[in-house]
Amino acid sequence: MKTTLKTIALSLLVAISTSAFAADNAEKVVSSELNVQIRQAAESKVVVRFSKLEGEAVKVKIYDAYGTLIYSDKDVANTEYAKAFDLSAYPAGKYAYVVSNEVYSVKKIVELK
Repeated sequence: MKTTLKTIALSLLVAISTSAFAADNAEKVVSSELNVQIRQAAESKVVVRFSKLEGEAVKVKIYDAYGTLIYSDKDVANTEYAKAFDLSAYPAGKYAYVVSNEVYSVKKIVELK
């Protein structure tokens, strides 16, 4: 009887730990490369556009010339992302646009005059 209870308890423990391990290693949806387009549309406007997989988390960040983060966005819901950023309230200078997922990153420096 003790042996049977030990066997059942051990089986439950293995089943619980296996399912917990499987949940931690659930397959994440990640593009190996994003089709990112970062272009200056006007003197103080920049358009960021990319395509991604459904459910994939992609971050868009903008840094000023001193490396200070001035904008951050995380898109999970859509497969297409297109946004125009108006930096006319910021001083002229260089701004770094970074688009990244867990394995891929694109960075472009845009100079506003």
